[in-house]
Amino acid sequence: MSDASWQHFVHCFNRSEYVEGVLALEKLWFVERADFYKGLIRVCVALNQLRLGLITSPRFLLQTAHDLLAAYEPVHQQIDVAALRGFVLECLQRIPPDLQTGQGALDLSTFPGYQIQPIAQQ
Repeated sequence: MSDASWQHFVHCFNRSEYVEGVLALEKLWFVERADFYKGLIRVCVALNQLRLGLITSPRFLLQTAHDLLAAYEPVHQQIDVAALRGFVLECLQRIPPDLQTGQGALDLSTFPGYQIQPIAQQ
């Protein structure tokens, strides 16, 4: 793992710079092809798409990210994966299951925030 790319991802994610965060994660994913990175990429892409007003794709991405990250609980690479999955689930619960892109808008102010706070490996 490239520590510089990882730290850049965490910095970008915490500043809601999801596109830049994806670029940092892709550098890691291209080397390791781990589902952990794939799940994080999907979270970032979904959060960015929600800001753009999309609904259908972010719902799918958040659900698959939630599933991909399950194997990495409770902590992986100093991320509280259980808390991150909880955040993803909260986001999913705020997207009506029958609402599709183009059929309405979501109030993103009702969505939870999340910051990655690196913790010691357990």
